[in-house]
Amino acid sequence: MPEQSSLEHSYRRLLQAYPRFYRRERGLELLTTLLDASRPGQLRASRDEAVHLLLSGLRYRLAPPGRVAKAVVGVAALWAAVVLSGVGAYLAWGAPSTERPELTETRIAALGDALAGQHASWVDVTAPDRLDMAYSYLSHGDFQNFAAEGWSGARPAPAAHVRGYRYPSTAQAAFHAAYLRLRAEGWQTGSVSALDSYTRPVFWASRDGLLLRVEATAPSEYQASLLLRFYQVEPSGVPVAALAGFLLGLAVSWPVLTWLAHRFVRTPRADRILALCLAVPALYACAANTADSLLSMVPDPESGGVLLAADFMYPLANQVQNPLAAIVIAVGLATTLGVIVCTPFRRVFAGPAPSLDTVAER
Repeated sequence: MPEQSSLEHSYRRLLQAYPRFYRRERGLELLTTLLDASRPGQLRASRDEAVHLLLSGLRYRLAPPGRVAKAVVGVAALWAAVVLSGVGAYLAWGAPSTERPELTETRIAALGDALAGQHASWVDVTAPDRLDMAYSYLSHGDFQNFAAEGWSGARPAPAAHVRGYRYPSTAQAAFHAAYLRLRAEGWQTGSVSALDSYTRPVFWASRDGLLLRVEATAPSEYQASLLLRFYQVEPSGVPVAALAGFLLGLAVSWPVLTWLAHRFVRTPRADRILALCLAVPALYACAANTADSLLSMVPDPESGGVLLAADFMYPLANQVQNPLAAIVIAVGLATTLGVIVCTPFRRVFAGPAPSLDTVAER
């Protein structure tokens, strides 16, 4: 009957929302039930039927089978999302910008020497790779305590151009002269504060995409000096890109891992045990590596540190600098997938049950 053919075609299209394993095992039964319950002369699925089938299919695609599977998928998907958040932050950090001058420019050296009133006694220019910067900065716990140093403006990229100046007696006069000069030249300056018990004064200043931290030693110290640290202002948009990478990681990894979990529970017992033995090390690596990345990004509350844009690249930098976890995860996932996916090919004589797709082809 033409009506029956049109209605069946409508149901078949809606049943595509279900994963293939469900269509193979229950598709024919579900289609028959829908056709038997249809109204005489009905040409297509009703709106309520369409909504129900689409939502049910989506639930089967996104809901892992059981609590243990949900926990396993959650841990693995969280690891993938955290790593992709680092990828997003990395890409946003490397976007071209005309507002962040290079730290090796000669004008920085000229500005530092002019502020100090003499040539630098020593110079240290740190311009590493972005991932190396993100990893080494955090591994040394070098969180800047901006509140204690009187600064609430732009935040720095951790890599710095450092210039040191030595004085025969005291650096206090050069310090205060630099502070007044920067204010007169239109720099945004923070307040002068004492760095520690030695009462070393320090202040921050910012202009044209540069951050400057000026510190002077106390007169009582053995050798007085003035220390100037030039930083690039951290790029904007990095936290948003990290969040986008995190959401993309969840959106991609969750359905794939849910599909793998459904395949796992439908695998023969012997193969499930083998796959589980291969997956456990990878799952442990996911949990440990995720915890390490997240805890390393969070500043120590007792240090007064803050979260910088460079911190968002740490999950990716952690994989590059310490690839063991990523290797264990990749090998575990690949071997587990191989066991689960190859199982049907080892049982070619079992005779598959009739499915909705095969019936449709006939």
